[in-house]
This record gives sequence, structure tokens and C-alpha cells, in this order.
Amino acid sequence: MATTVYKTALIDRVFFLRWESPPNREDIQAVFEEMRETHERLKPPLVLVASLSSRSAVPNTEQRNNLSAFQSDARPLFTEIHAIVEGNDLQYNLQRVIIAGINIITRTHDETLQRVHQRAEQVAPLLTHSLGVDGPKVIEEARKRGVV
Repeated sequence: MATTVYKTALIDRVFFLRWESPPNREDIQAVFEEMRETHERLKPPLVLVASLSSRSAVPNTEQRNNLSAFQSDARPLFTEIHAIVEGNDLQYNLQRVIIAGINIITRTHDETLQRVHQRAEQVAPLLTHSLGVDGPKVIEEARKRGVV
């Protein structure tokens, strides 16, 4: 029986993506198609909030390469991207270094477009500011749906 690698949900103009474990190329392609269809249907502004389970393994080299390509492809679809890396400080810092490395490789580091957070609650006020939505309510709904 295959385990679920990711979950997605669209809440208001926020596309939530939760990685339960590092994705393979097929997972990434499926998620990208869903993102692209959402972008075509709603048009910007759209915000991506991607979260990484604290139980997720650190991605290997192939998975990091796949995630780098995914980031390059997905980035133009969103006005802001927020990554939530759960777990203890060591897990957070290790995954944050990997994300920073992907940003450097893809030359996509930009503080206003992509930010890394340790908790979903840190994203709520930014959603309120950028989209004019009730950020805490959006995060609460995302928790109910299991995407943060």
C-alpha cells in the first residue's frame, strides 16, 4: 500500500501544499499540474504555503534536484511563497539550509517572495497583509484539512 507523500488544499487565494515525505518526480509533476490549473483559473494574486512534516526525511540528492526544478517552475505562479518547516530547532535549521541551497542553485532567493517559518501561525499575518484575508482563519481551516 502506497503512503501519501503530499496533500493540497485551496483556501481563499492560498494554495497549501504539505509534504509528508520527500517527493519523487511523479509527485512533483502532479502537484505542479494542480498549481498550474489553479493559477489559470484564479489568476494572481495567489500565495503558496508549503509545509514539511517534522517526520519527513531529509531529501537525498535526486530529491533535492527535483525540488529545485519544481521551485523554478512553480515560482512564477505565486506572488508569495511561504515554507513552514516543522520540528525541533535542529530539524528546522537542517531543512532551512536545504531550502537556502535550493534558492541559491535556482537563483531565486528573495526575502519578500519566499520566506521560511517554523510555525503556521507566523504566516497568518502575512496572508492578511498580502491578500487582505483573515489570515488566522485561513490557517485554522488549513489545520482542519491537514495541510499545515
